[in-house]
Amino acid sequence: MAPVGNFDQPILHGLCTMGHATRQVINGVASGDSTKLKSIKAHFPSPVYPGETIETSVWIDKTNPHVVIFTARVVERNVVVLSNTLAEFSCKLSPSIQDKAKL
Repeated sequence: MAPVGNFDQPILHGLCTMGHATRQVINGVASGDSTKLKSIKAHFPSPVYPGETIETSVWIDKTNPHVVIFTARVVERNVVVLSNTLAEFSCKLSPSIQDKAKL
């Protein structure tokens, strides 16, 4: 299927990439409780290849503590794979995210 999408090798689907990054955000700011996530919006500028490490950076909106803005990048290639990403939660958030996930 990769050649059909004009890729030289298999990629991780964008929604899967978003799922992994979102899981990191939920674990970091909502104590792992996914029921607190209300909505999410994302932009997918680059693909992720299997085996790459996704690093997620998170900022809690100072004007609305129910919203986080985050980006994700592939460490090995230093390429942003999620940008302009916003997640809204049903509770006030507090930061504690510091982990990385390798796919």
